[in-house]
Amino acid sequence: WIRRSLTEMKTGLKLLITGIILFVLGAFVLPFAMILPLVLSNSADSQFLVPGSLEFSAEKPGRYYLWNEHQTIFEDRTYNRSVDLPDGLKISIQDASGQMLDFVGDASISSSRGSHASQSIGYVDVAQSGSLTVNVSGDVQARVFSFAESKLLKVFALIFGGAGLSILIALTGVIVGVIGIVKLAQRTKD
Repeated sequence: WIRRSLTEMKTGLKLLITGIILFVLGAFVLPFAMILPLVLSNSADSQFLVPGSLEFSAEKPGRYYLWNEHQTIFEDRTYNRSVDLPDGLKISIQDASGQMLDFVGDASISSSRGSHASQSIGYVDVAQSGSLTVNVSGDVQARVFSFAESKLLKVFALIFGGAGLSILIALTGVIVGVIGIVKLAQRTKD
């Protein structure tokens, strides 16, 4: 009888500890692990100086944005330029066959972290993977632009999917913990 009672107490304690671990994972560790890459992601996108051009390999079809990296460090040099683009810039993006892609101006997205800030300039919709040439010309002071696939859907999926998963794990932890407490309470009554 005592041996069975100790075994049941151990089971209750194990459930309680498992519940606490699941709750901590769901409430703190998992969200932190999902958000950390977003926070730490540097502008490893394809940066280049303008006026100038960039050869870019589009891995897959999708929307690709051109960014004004108005506050950044590029090739060991700091750049702190106005968010507003100077007059006279000419932007063209063409595919490997030389066909010009329709560039759509869209300055609705901005990003800022640490000593880095960027503003979207516009985008092109790429129908098939392949090589692209981004060319920016004009009589302007050197500044840094970047070109990259849109990450907006990935960010939303990470936030909403991660939030759902975190809540599910945390609630599971609470339920398992409560079951463990109930088992422990039942054993101490006996």
